[in-house]
Amino acid sequence: MSQRKIKKLKKESQVVANEESGLLSNTSPYIEIGFWGVVRKYWKFLTILLVLASLLYFNSLAGNFVSDDYASITQFPNIGDFWYMFSKDSYANSMYMTNHFIYSFFGSDSPIPYHFVSFVSYLLVLVVGFVFVLTVFENETLAMVAMLLFTVMPIHVEAVSWISGRLYVLLAIYILASMLNFIYFINRGKYKNLILSFLFFVLAFQTDKPRPFALFFIILIYMFFVGWNRLKKYFSKIWWMLPVVMVVFVYLAIPYTNVRIDVVNSGINGSGGIFYDPFFQYPTAIAKYLQLLWFPIDLTLYHTMYVIPIWLNWSILIVYLTMLVYFYFNDKRYFFALAFIFAAAAPSMAPVKVSWLVAERYMFLGSLGFAIFLALIILDLSKYLKLIPSVLFISLLVFGMVRTFLRNSDWTTNHDLWVSTCIVSPNSHNAWNNIGDDYDKLKDYSNAIKGFTQSTIVKPNYADAYHNRANIFYKVGRLDLARESYQTAIRLNPNLYQTYMSLIQIDLMEKKFDLALANTNRLIDSDRNNPQFKYILGVVYVQSGDLAKGVETFESILKTNPDFEQAKKALAELEKSPTTKK
Repeated sequence: MSQRKIKKLKKESQVVANEESGLLSNTSPYIEIGFWGVVRKYWKFLTILLVLASLLYFNSLAGNFVSDDYASITQFPNIGDFWYMFSKDSYANSMYMTNHFIYSFFGSDSPIPYHFVSFVSYLLVLVVGFVFVLTVFENETLAMVAMLLFTVMPIHVEAVSWISGRLYVLLAIYILASMLNFIYFINRGKYKNLILSFLFFVLAFQTDKPRPFALFFIILIYMFFVGWNRLKKYFSKIWWMLPVVMVVFVYLAIPYTNVRIDVVNSGINGSGGIFYDPFFQYPTAIAKYLQLLWFPIDLTLYHTMYVIPIWLNWSILIVYLTMLVYFYFNDKRYFFALAFIFAAAAPSMAPVKVSWLVAERYMFLGSLGFAIFLALIILDLSKYLKLIPSVLFISLLVFGMVRTFLRNSDWTTNHDLWVSTCIVSPNSHNAWNNIGDDYDKLKDYSNAIKGFTQSTIVKPNYADAYHNRANIFYKVGRLDLARESYQTAIRLNPNLYQTYMSLIQIDLMEKKFDLALANTNRLIDSDRNNPQFKYILGVVYVQSGDLAKGVETFESILKTNPDFEQAKKALAELEKSPTTKK
């Protein structure tokens, strides 16, 4: 037997031994040369990868501001405030920071600069992701195949093509960078890498509170993958830090968590408390995510159509868990890939309602595990078959490229987004409410009413949709229907102060002063310290003819709020009037 064949057999036997034991080489060349060494060595492949991504997402750069982009950019009053970055609400928040600097240079008239930053962030994910996979598996072919598949995954469009989705791209960069430095630390023993790992986690945490905790789950499965013995030397010195850090950051995340629970609860059919039913949540969400990864045909902003029977969801969950256990004992490469999918998405799948049940952007980082899983299948098949693995790989690439390119068009305009969302998720009250709002902006009031009405049909206790529909009735002059919808909105949510204000306006137009006074008092009861509400009371008194009480109300406002300009002007005008009775 030739020396070449002997060396090849020895190398293959060593690889098998490493895979069976779960231990990788202690002298990994990719760990030795570090991040920039890998980038320099594989710059040609990375260039191809980035060019492919550029071709895929070129059409996304022309997309308009849509959905949450308005609140965070075009209508956000603090976007131009440099010092807001250092306030308690936004300190080191990368989403605000990137939007602020783009606004400072380019303003908010064009969405192109904002899309471009999102796209560049995605390119950075591809580079960091390649280094991560190569470092973990020490197999350049696997890393290349996995990253090519990852690049064309249609499930990424929501995070990349939607400006507000950039949050999840930035989080992926920080989490992968933190994990890489953690791997460097436990292999090199350099505390510089441990400090960098912690800093990247802090950046992720400041950008979004619950989701960076995925790092701890990824660290855990990495330990199981490479073996605990190898890590004992350095990990024994810092293991106690992980639970301490996690407890501290969980405590810091509690206020944000409470806010998220309120936001998510307002968007879910029914109330049902602050917890999901785990016996419904996990089988449904895991089955749906796996379906979206395998067959991304029903991509949408709101996932609400869970038509797969619950028994089948449970079957998929059991098969997934069984595969995890089987591969842990037989091939840890597959174990790591499969576990990574939901380790990366675990914080978004917490039973506490801090997130929607399913959203494509939550799976942005986790899809890297699925790409590795597919790459492993293709490479292992290629050992026994020649044509089929190549056909499978090319088919996945072509399908992903076409689906991604087409999916970008759904994010071109606000109208395109909500039309496509309503088609895929017709039982989403959020989608119908948003398309009603979009038709309102287009001055298509007939379709706006239909959209808001459909939202109330899907969710009969959705007060916002009744309020929005009432606004349209008001615009078209149907004050009777507007009043009816406003009253329904208040009955469902007595805290909607905007609804009270709209009702008061209708009362004054119809000269129903008793109703106007009653609604104003209810408005004031919701916040007795709000000078704007008291000002409305003064206006009601004046329009009803009781000028003396109007003057008294405006004067009382100025006693506690001397700079309230509306009350000053109203009082000045009344004092000029000869009919005013003091």
